[in-house]
Amino acid sequence: MKRIVLGVGILLVVAIIFFAIFSQSNNVKSANSSSDSSSIIWSTDLNTALQQAKTSNKMVFIDFYTDWCGYCRQMDQNTYTDLHVQERLAQSYIAVKVNSDQNPDLSTKYDIVGLPTMVILDSDGQEIKRISGYQSADQLLSQL
Repeated sequence: MKRIVLGVGILLVVAIIFFAIFSQSNNVKSANSSSDSSSIIWSTDLNTALQQAKTSNKMVFIDFYTDWCGYCRQMDQNTYTDLHVQERLAQSYIAVKVNSDQNPDLSTKYDIVGLPTMVILDSDGQEIKRISGYQSADQLLSQL
């Protein structure tokens, strides 16, 4: 009887240790993935971004999107989480996210007809380049 109780006790301790280690590794993975996806510092105010671009000698990268756009969500999940994309945007651009549904005037100003659309501006607000449609990380990097 003592052996059974001792065996069950040992199994219980091993199970607790296993679950504690497994739980800890999942927390680390979650923290790493959330920090990866938020590595791009997105502004939502184009005027502020243009001022920052002038003072930092960078261009402005605008991502026009909507919440209902599937390709926009895929870019958030796949393209913007890529470390090389994050580094390139941080080095050369002030990144701005514009929800086209919430900013129809800005979408009209930049003639946004399909989503996702990325527009690159110089610090004076002049359009330099336009990238339309879903872009993988490699595709976007080749155009930045």
